[in-house]
Amino acid sequence: MSQVLNAMSTAATKALQRFEGARPYLSNALTWCVLHGLVALMYFGTALRVAVERLAPSLRPLLLVGSFAQALFLGLVAFVGTLPLAFLLGPRYRFVLPCLTAVGGVLLGLDALVLNSLGFHINGLVLAVALQPHALAETGLSSSEICLLGVAMVATLTVDAAAGFWFLKRGFGPRRVARTVVLLAGLCTAERLVSASLVFAHGGAVQHATTTLPLQAPVRMNTFLTRITGKAPASGLRLGVSPEAGAPAASIDPSAVRFTRRPDIVVVLIESLRDDFFTPDVMPNLWRRAQNGTRFLRHHSSASATDYSLFSMFFGLEAQRRNAVVGAGRTPLLFPALDRNGYQQSFFAASSVDWMGLKDTVFRDVKGGLKTDYTGRSHLRDEAMVRDALAAVEAAPADTPLFLFVFFAGTHFDYDYPPRSEVFAPAWNGKGGLSTARVPPAHLKARAWNAAYEVDTKVEGLLSRIEELRGARPLTLVTGDHGEEFREHGRVGHASDVTASQLHVPMLVFDEQLPSGEVDVVTGHIDVVATLFDLLGDTHVPALLGDGTPMTRPDPERYLLTTVGWEARYALIGQELKVHFGAGLPGTTITDLMDRPLPDAQERFAAEAPNILRRLRGAQGTSSVDTGAATAMPAPP
Repeated sequence: MSQVLNAMSTAATKALQRFEGARPYLSNALTWCVLHGLVALMYFGTALRVAVERLAPSLRPLLLVGSFAQALFLGLVAFVGTLPLAFLLGPRYRFVLPCLTAVGGVLLGLDALVLNSLGFHINGLVLAVALQPHALAETGLSSSEICLLGVAMVATLTVDAAAGFWFLKRGFGPRRVARTVVLLAGLCTAERLVSASLVFAHGGAVQHATTTLPLQAPVRMNTFLTRITGKAPASGLRLGVSPEAGAPAASIDPSAVRFTRRPDIVVVLIESLRDDFFTPDVMPNLWRRAQNGTRFLRHHSSASATDYSLFSMFFGLEAQRRNAVVGAGRTPLLFPALDRNGYQQSFFAASSVDWMGLKDTVFRDVKGGLKTDYTGRSHLRDEAMVRDALAAVEAAPADTPLFLFVFFAGTHFDYDYPPRSEVFAPAWNGKGGLSTARVPPAHLKARAWNAAYEVDTKVEGLLSRIEELRGARPLTLVTGDHGEEFREHGRVGHASDVTASQLHVPMLVFDEQLPSGEVDVVTGHIDVVATLFDLLGDTHVPALLGDGTPMTRPDPERYLLTTVGWEARYALIGQELKVHFGAGLPGTTITDLMDRPLPDAQERFAAEAPNILRRLRGAQGTSSVDTGAATAMPAPP
């Protein structure tokens, strides 16, 4: 026992001796760490400005001062987190600390780049992209850009570390390090308490603004402040309720599903295809086909992120249920029901979905799985996928109904296409993905149009060959997984907001039971399962299948709940009204379906509020939808 105590005493003595060797550098180290924390204000300045501008003018100075305290907190964390190195390294501490702060500075810059581009900090999605080669290709970044970014990071690390070596030897800092640390900790604690009070008084938009910088854990004291003030906390949604992830609605055993008709089914999903891309110039083949099909004019994806969108499409559940449902190990009803009814199923995705976990969730139990191991440029992946899909169709027995899912990648950023589809000009050349902020939006859109033109050509070739091989037109759905923004709201891409650009997508259905024409009622991806079951003759009440409504008999009084997916930002979309709410928004924003402000927004919202509240609580609204067999009544095109 005495030997152990002696060893511990000796180790402690040596650690203190090493600390004494590092002590002369602690003051400068604290200053250097704080300076790196303040750099965050430069990196995240744009995001802070956007978050603060959403608040009342009287709150903005408080939040800006609070941001300064938060930046000091980042520096304090860096100093305290590396302080044990002084006990381990002694004088060598002055060489290691600058290296670590340089790495932290680069990570701050990367996090700011992600936040400004996507709307959220580095998280599981970003790490998955960084660690998966196929997913990294989906970002549209070229090898040269990745190398350039790597060189810039190495150069920044080198310069920062060298400056740190010099600063710790010749810089300046407070005389009393411990007292300064305590004062900084007190200032940061006061900032968190003030922020909690502002969240209590003004709602979730303040909380969003106070967590713009990284490592800012939200502090809430609503219960405590309610007890003291006797007032209720402000509701960020101002609707009284929040959308919740409930239990899966589809509780039917697949063996209980009986289809009275079994046509071939083809589901064509196209990456990042917004509704206004569906024109006779951009997609002439599908436009021609649509004259003999049914087009749903107000169709919306359930989410602006692919994995949430596909979850909703094939589970028939609202997208914000994804984590709860998938976490419980549930799988869709659709695929086993098709199997019980004799369908041979094939799934192909040129758009890489491996990193989203879809093969282990949505497509976990499909026979043969989901083929998605395509490589190369997206238009070449699409080409290979079409070949594989047609090979599967050719191999299918003529007397066995076929379900085919294909997911085209060509319209995903960087909107790749071969020379034959260079129709619209001037168009961005696809080079320099990191510099798209300087490319005119019209040039970005022209390139995306060319990519859509190429996908349209491939879809036509696929459908024509299937009809030739199978001898009949299949029941076909054509849509986009979500839309795409071209800086209409400051960003290029998707998965960052609930705007019409990111959610409004085409929906075409070709089936002999549907008359040709256009349906001008709000529908969504959430309705796909209920629609397929209805068209195939299943008699179960739609509410037993999920959250959707058959598009064969859409409800004009419904409100469709949509989300970003990765962020708690939502929009309720009705026939004429759109209600934006959630993270970063002060209460609710009322617009039309194209996100344009309404002069009579408050009056219209007041009139619809009961219906909206019922919708958020899970009710269907005031209208009752007939659950018997029915056919959509589209207006003439």
